[in-house]
Order: sequence, then structure tokens, then C-alpha cells
Amino acid sequence: MKIRNTHRRHLTATADEVDTLLGGLGSDTDALWPRHLWFPMRLDRPVAAGAKGGHGPVRYQCTARARGCVFFEFVSILGSSRWHGEHRFVVRPRSYGSVLVHELELEVPLWQYVQWVLVVGPLHDAVLEDLLDRAEGVATARWSLWVRLLRRALPAVRAERRVNP
Repeated sequence: MKIRNTHRRHLTATADEVDTLLGGLGSDTDALWPRHLWFPMRLDRPVAAGAKGGHGPVRYQCTARARGCVFFEFVSILGSSRWHGEHRFVVRPRSYGSVLVHELELEVPLWQYVQWVLVVGPLHDAVLEDLLDRAEGVATARWSLWVRLLRRALPAVRAERRVNP
């Protein structure tokens, strides 16, 4: 089964400024990832082709990094390698700023699709909206009731401790 998921945010920041944020993904100085709320994104080296890492139970490898874009291929999700696909961040310049887009494409068996619909997808959507809030520099939006219940039932998805954003 195919899963496609897209998040986008119009930003007043220039494409170059947003690209600088992308360049820090997975580092100790990552200003984009909402590590104050979720598992931090960690990469074994600066974001570039070959960098490996992930966040919590989601593992991936960077397959490409160019100005305005970063591509990752999934290695496993929730300990299973049956999740085949990629996700990417792309910055599109606009005359009034830029648009930051996150696109995810997966091909999964039925059981992983059910996991996506019930657990992974809602949490993914919340993480991405928090990330886009950080890119925009606004306060984090309130999560849906379902995401709040999932975070309570699955404490492992939360950041180990709160840190200053």
C-alpha cells in the first residue's frame, strides 16, 4: 500500500536562511527539529549523503543534500524494515520569503499501513507541524486529542527531558 504525506509552510525567511536550518539537521546545534518535545533527530555526521541516524524508533539514511533540499531513505520504523520509502525537505524560494515542504512516500504491507493510520501517521504529522512552527518562529500549535492520548499512552515517543527550544 502506498502512503504519501506532505506538509508545507510559507515562511518570511529567505530560502538561504531556511537552507541553513536544514544544514543543521541532526546536529547538536539543530535549531529546526523540535527536540524539546520529541525524540531528537541525530545523525552520525553533518547532514550529507551517507549520514545515518533518525529519531527514536525511526531510522534513515541521508541519500542526498543540495542547496535547498535534503533526501532521506528509511531503514526501519518501529524496528521493522518493511517500511520502504523516503522523506525529504525542500525549500522553494518565493518573492516574499520561502516555502518549506516535507514530503514522505512509503510503500508498505497492510500491517504497517494500519500502524501508520493509527499511530505513526498522527505522531508524524504532529512532529512535522512542530518543526514547521520552529521554522516559522511561532508558538507550537495544540496537538489533536488523538495525538495527546497517543503521547500519554506511548511515553517513549516524547523527549527524554525538556530542553530549551
